[in-house]
Formats: sequence, C-alpha cells, structure tokens
Amino acid sequence: MQSIKSVAAEGLKERMTFHSDYCNKHTFTRGNEDIVKPVRMMILNGKVVCPRCELDKHEKKFQKDLESQIDFRQRTKKFNMLEKHSMFRDRTVSQATFDNYNVVEPEETKNKQRMVELFGYLQKGEVFNVFLQGLPGVGKSHLGYAALKALNVPPDPDNPKDMGKSCLFINMEEAASAIKDSFSNKESKYTESYVTQLMGDADYLVIDDLGAETGSEHSDSRASDFIHRLIYKVTSARQDKATIYTTNLTSKKLYQMYDSKLVSRIMQKQQYIVFKETSDKREMELPF
Repeated sequence: MQSIKSVAAEGLKERMTFHSDYCNKHTFTRGNEDIVKPVRMMILNGKVVCPRCELDKHEKKFQKDLESQIDFRQRTKKFNMLEKHSMFRDRTVSQATFDNYNVVEPEETKNKQRMVELFGYLQKGEVFNVFLQGLPGVGKSHLGYAALKALNVPPDPDNPKDMGKSCLFINMEEAASAIKDSFSNKESKYTESYVTQLMGDADYLVIDDLGAETGSEHSDSRASDFIHRLIYKVTSARQDKATIYTTNLTSKKLYQMYDSKLVSRIMQKQQYIVFKETSDKREMELPF
C-alpha cells in the first residue's frame, strides 16, 4: 500500500525546472540541535515554489480528505442499517414505497394518506408509535416499510454533526426464529442480546406481524416467557423513540396472547391505522 507521502508526491508530477533560490524552512535534528536543510526551489506551473513545502501541502490535503471519507463512512452506518440488518419474512417488502402502494378501495386511499401524514410528523422529530391492524394482505407491512424508506435519508456529507437516522424493519417471526437458532448454533450472531439491542437502538423501527411469532392467530396459545422477555426489553429501550407495529390480531387477541402490562406498554402513545374493508391484495393477484 502506498504511503500518504508517495500518493501526495504523485500530485507533483507536473513539469518542473530548478530555480537558483533555496527554501530554509526545513530542518533536521542532530543531537540537541536543529539544523537547517536548504531545499532548492523549483518553477512549478510558472511559479517559484519549494517542492518540500508543496509535498507537505498535498500530504495535508490528502490526509484531510482521507479523514473526511472515513468520518462520512462512519456516519453512513446508520443509513445502511435498514438494508443490512432488517429481517424479513417476505423480502419483496424491501421494494415498498409510498409511490408503489397502489390504492383501489376508499379505505386504502384514506389509510395511505394517514400514513403519509404521520410520516411527516415523525420526520419533524415528533415521537409516537403507529399501529397498523387488519387482515393479512392489505398492505400493512408495505406502508410500514414505505415510512422507513422515506425516513431513511443519508447524512449531509458537508455537516460533520449530521449522523443521519437509523431505520430497521424486523419481522417478529423471523427474529424469534433466529434467536432460537442461536441457542444451539454458537456461531450465530443473532443472540437475544444482539437482536434486542439492534431493535432498541434504531431511531425508527417497524415490528412487523406482531403475534405471528406465537403461532396461529386462531389458536388459544399465549406467548412464551421468551417472547414476553424479548418484546419487553425492546419496548423498554424504545420509550423515547418511534415504533411502527403491524399485526393481524384484534385487541382482544393481543390481550389473550400477551401479558396485559406488556400490551399496555405497546399501546402507549399510539396512532392507529385500521383496515376493516380492504381486500387481500395477494388473493387478488392469484390467477385462479
């Protein structure tokens, strides 16, 4: 790998000729004494310059540019979180935007407009949660991810204080499955601690398909202690952050599956978008 000096020196390859003057700014140390080491001046692009001073100037600029690139790369980690760390049950959701959420029925139009409106408040820094509830296939996950996509803007490269915002989409069934797998797979990074910290740290989080991790929504099963612990840790870490939930479950079913204190915590500072009349888009796509 080239050193900074050698890279900087490549910037001085323009045609140069020697001049009769010397630059006496440069020294070296001999014992306890600094000795001036004259450097012969050169004519560079019509100007008389010291090649050592020019090299130092190019080196400082290269160093500054390199540090700026490293700093910006660190700041873009938040922006890249949505793509690199989200967990999907259906990867096609990652293509969802507000623009490609096609509305046909009046309720779809109203709910899309409401989600866009709530996105605007979140973008301004207001903190609240959004709960999208309805039958499968009505576009709840689509609208949730579309909001994240709109909130997920890169930091300003010219503003070193702008860290951007981190967004994360987590399907609960996938998260629970990955954590359970880590119990026997010691090489897996998806430990309970890792996943809960990931979910807790994100500035904006979608918890997708809440309740699916417990099994069939038509069963009488309750969430396990493991699921309760997982959701409780995440909601504790996110009390001052915005979370978007999607679920097929009714409020009655939520209270049946989860501890009432946990449901109460989930429902804090909620804005609701409910689908009652919208048709299952996935059924509409079937050719039979």
